[in-house]
Amino acid sequence: MRSKVTMKDVAEVVGVSVMTVSNAFNRPDQLSIDLRERILSRAGKMGYAGPNATARQLRAGQTHCYGVVFSQSLSYAFHDPFSVLWLAGFSEALQRAGATMVLLPTQSAGGVDLDVIRNASIDGLAALCATDAALEVARRSGLHIVDTNDQNPASSWVAIDDHAAGTGLGRHVRQLGHTDVAVLVGGHQADGRPFPDTPVTIDDLPRGGLYDTSSRVRGFLAGLGDGCRIRTIIGGANSREAGRLAGGLAVDRQDRPTAIVCSGDILAFGVMDALADRGLTPGRDITVTGFDDLPEAARMGLTTVRQPITERGRLTGELLLDPDRTPRQILMPTQLVVRSSSAPRNSS
Repeated sequence: MRSKVTMKDVAEVVGVSVMTVSNAFNRPDQLSIDLRERILSRAGKMGYAGPNATARQLRAGQTHCYGVVFSQSLSYAFHDPFSVLWLAGFSEALQRAGATMVLLPTQSAGGVDLDVIRNASIDGLAALCATDAALEVARRSGLHIVDTNDQNPASSWVAIDDHAAGTGLGRHVRQLGHTDVAVLVGGHQADGRPFPDTPVTIDDLPRGGLYDTSSRVRGFLAGLGDGCRIRTIIGGANSREAGRLAGGLAVDRQDRPTAIVCSGDILAFGVMDALADRGLTPGRDITVTGFDDLPEAARMGLTTVRQPITERGRLTGELLLDPDRTPRQILMPTQLVVRSSSAPRNSS
């Protein structure tokens, strides 16, 4: 079998140095037009397409490629509306700089796989939804990291004040007179089904990453205040179907709550589906709230917290591209958006 044609082979046939052949591909301004065309023509006839781009970038110490790590499967990034919007902003920043991106899911069919981070040829990492273990691997690999939550005061991040936003939403629900409230939290049960409706402490809630429910839910509880009966339901995967199943669990009981506060819009959409299945109307029969203000929230009349999702992705990309840019910690604004899904208790 014939061995692969190399740059050295081309140089010998043309009668020039290896550096001259390299310049023909990488620095054409260093050669005359005739010489460059002669080298490229001969290289093409010999089946040599040029130096390997990855090897060239690694030798230069840069790949111009940035990773996005998240603790879900690869398909999740394309099915979750929040991730899609965030990635749109992130990729926009990279495209303007001529850089590329690679998705690094740490959840595979065989379980957790952190080697996907160790083996990645990237210049930096955006922690879209990363566990503490994934971030630690990235730090040990010497990667420049920009996080999406503000839990680490020493790191770079683009975040929102989840606690303050959650407090405002909880206060809104309490001011409407609701004192029997279910708090639906997106969890990570493998089959997407809700966990049993059993009490959990706030310390048991999942921490870190895009859906940092612990801080947000603490805000919900602070806003609802004392004197409320609060039941927490861990809703399985952060999906509409998980919200529908968990919402049904909440409303099918005799002592059903008068309000359901969800840690994300996608769960709230599922809860509203569950209400529709039972002939119930959000706001009239049960108050439902979300968090994020995804595009579908306005059409569904969902009361929620608006955050600049795409802008967060874009700014994360810009911080990764420019390690010297300041400030390195950016807190984005949020806004409570009141719609028809929330109403005073017993408003009917």
